[in-house]
Amino acid sequence: MIKKILKIVLILFIVVITFAVGFIITLQIFEYNPSAIESLEITNNQEDTDTNYVSLNQTIKIMTFNTGYASLSETEDFVMDGGTKGRMDSVDLVEANITGISNILTASSADIFLLQEVDVNSDRSYNTLQYQTYTDLLNMPVTLGYNYRCIFVPFPFQLGQMMGDVNSGIMTATNFFVESAERRQLPGEFAWPLRLANLKRCMTVTTLPIKDSDKNLIIINVHLSAYDEGDMRIQEMTAVKEFALAQYALGNFVVIGGDFNQTFPEAVETSATTTTAAVYTYPLTVGNWEAYEMDADWVTENGWDFGVDLDPYNPTCRLLNRAYDTTTWENNQYYVIDGFIVSPNITIISEEIVEQDFEFSDHNPVVIEITLNE
Repeated sequence: MIKKILKIVLILFIVVITFAVGFIITLQIFEYNPSAIESLEITNNQEDTDTNYVSLNQTIKIMTFNTGYASLSETEDFVMDGGTKGRMDSVDLVEANITGISNILTASSADIFLLQEVDVNSDRSYNTLQYQTYTDLLNMPVTLGYNYRCIFVPFPFQLGQMMGDVNSGIMTATNFFVESAERRQLPGEFAWPLRLANLKRCMTVTTLPIKDSDKNLIIINVHLSAYDEGDMRIQEMTAVKEFALAQYALGNFVVIGGDFNQTFPEAVETSATTTTAAVYTYPLTVGNWEAYEMDADWVTENGWDFGVDLDPYNPTCRLLNRAYDTTTWENNQYYVIDGFIVSPNITIISEEIVEQDFEFSDHNPVVIEITLNE
């Protein structure tokens, strides 16, 4: 009897191991491996005339918004943040968030939109066509750079919550004629086999010609790493910095915007050192995910500027360790990780965190108005 039980256990063990190995091999075969630089398709691009070019001294309104694949609204938590969930409970809830996000985009009247976590037919968001929905809504030149593609993400490890097939990226839309757009892979990656079902972080670069000028406005859309130990974010930020500085050296105007997953320096009261911990505008509760202080001395040292509103009662992001507590402010963990960095030849007129109280996403949109200096 004991031998029979042991035999059954052994068979089950072999089946599980065989399945696990086969699954990993399948992920390896179908792993998303983008090139270092890829040209992006420009949907709805306008005719190339100087009447639809960006102009010097023109006021330009730009919004960055991590839409949380229309699945991380006020009712939700997320397993990587300390919660339990990997998806919403129904497609109706996702579609309600898409409607809410669409209304935010329309109401903003922005000239340029930088969106992150936009899904395209992903299991985790019930195969909703978010990119197509926002593209049709805005009716502007639009590009999408994928940063997360996996045939099946087996996480979290519970039935009904696994994210499954994921196709997601960062989307840029603009009122102006787009000369070119490209996806640039960022350095750093998780160790194998975690790498197989993880994001491939990138920046998308959209080039807008400027009227009566041989220079361009370079729009860089980013969504940097979140769950590393900070080293990947440093590598990514270094690559973004080097590219941005090189573009500015050519005489171009540069805007970097998005979800940096790092705390903007203005939201850190005491710079972190080896002996003194960072003191954040929104205090960090022990055990919660930390958005490390952005390593961005190069910004002020080179005359660049940050575009983020430091509102002590209106952060840009909340932690998804629990559903959002709409009645007791102190029960939620907050961050200031979304915003902009602009080159010295750009003047920031205004900056604002658009207060949405995390109704449709775990992020609030950030809007700046700028002008390109002559």
